[in-house]
Amino acid sequence: MNDRLKEFYGYFKSRLANNGKYAALDQAVISLANFSASILLAAWVSPTELGVYTLGFLAIYFVRAVQNGLIIQPLNTVGAGQSDEVFKPFFSAIAVQQGFLSLLSGLAAAILGWVLIRTGNDTLGPAIFGLWFAFITWQYQEFLRRVFYTRGEVAKALWVSAAVNFFRLGFLFLISRFGEVDGLTGLTAIGWGSLLGSILGFILARGYFSKDLAGLLSIWRENFKFGRWILGASLMDWVVLDLYPILIAGLVSFAATGVYQTLQNLVAPIHVLLRAVDTYATPLLAKTYDQHGWRKFKRKLGLIYLIVVIPVLGLLVLVLVFTPQLLFLLKGDTYLPYSDGIYLMALFYFFLFINRPLQLAFRALREGKQIFLSNILAMVSMLSVGFWLINRWGVYGAIGGQAVNAIIISLVLIVSWIKYDKGEREAD
Repeated sequence: MNDRLKEFYGYFKSRLANNGKYAALDQAVISLANFSASILLAAWVSPTELGVYTLGFLAIYFVRAVQNGLIIQPLNTVGAGQSDEVFKPFFSAIAVQQGFLSLLSGLAAAILGWVLIRTGNDTLGPAIFGLWFAFITWQYQEFLRRVFYTRGEVAKALWVSAAVNFFRLGFLFLISRFGEVDGLTGLTAIGWGSLLGSILGFILARGYFSKDLAGLLSIWRENFKFGRWILGASLMDWVVLDLYPILIAGLVSFAATGVYQTLQNLVAPIHVLLRAVDTYATPLLAKTYDQHGWRKFKRKLGLIYLIVVIPVLGLLVLVLVFTPQLLFLLKGDTYLPYSDGIYLMALFYFFLFINRPLQLAFRALREGKQIFLSNILAMVSMLSVGFWLINRWGVYGAIGGQAVNAIIISLVLIVSWIKYDKGEREAD
């Protein structure tokens, strides 16, 4: 038992003693800024405007899924092991590719928003049109952040994230003091903060750029061959996890999406922890399996669950007890009629905690079919049971549908894990 406690303590110590601490801080800055912006907007704007902001934010996440497959994963996977001489033209070619993707997505948002405005949609149209700026600037700062991860200079990524989110939250506070805040204000703040981050990122990454673009098209073709599979997986994960709030807006109302976002805000700090774990635990587990084998791998995964379970359960219990008081602090009586929805939200986040470490474990093992299968089944459930639940119970139905998705993914991964563990033990 004493050895287990020493290993448990050493895990913390080692993460704080190396480059992983910057990755954890970087993710914490981003997640806490997103959480803070949602809390502030929940207090300042109407449920409808909060719903507009939520849909715009999810649209940025959709663009991130595309970017992840076509740009980020090829950059991380191929570029990590390259020498400086090889990496510079490779990075420069991807930087041009990212520029085209940013401009195309910004143009698409502007055109779609304009069409919606012209057809009389005065709520969603302006929000979509306003996303053109955030689509361009956010993608580029994210691209530059991730290159620092690729080259082992995570501290620079932390500087970019700090600049982006400090300016973003400062912009919101400034507008709240001298103007009127709405859902579009929150999206515009992301755009201006990301512009500052892009400028800082260019300055910090200036040594990576090269004028040699002779292999531009061949690099793009190779990236697409690899990235198209990651693109499919990223889009499927977005559909399973992030499409429900959009369905609420379409099938119920924007105000209902605002209610959903407010309930989610109460448990959203769990995302900070799960994303931070995903950032540094995946390569840690992969290295452990390669160097020390299955038994050590299982022990590391068990430690991860042990580290995460205490704050997750503590937060869920705290929120379940004090939900009415927390909702009243946010917006008075506005959201109190929906306080019972927190029980479904807590169920969803509990099973999210169950399956997320298993997903990163299978990725560390270079096993993707289990994750793919679980998400396919969850998507089928969303397109059948999920629609029925939303039509029957509105916001509660949507949260319940997400909980069903999380349960399906958890069950598939647990069964897959038992089979994989049996095979590894038999191989020993």
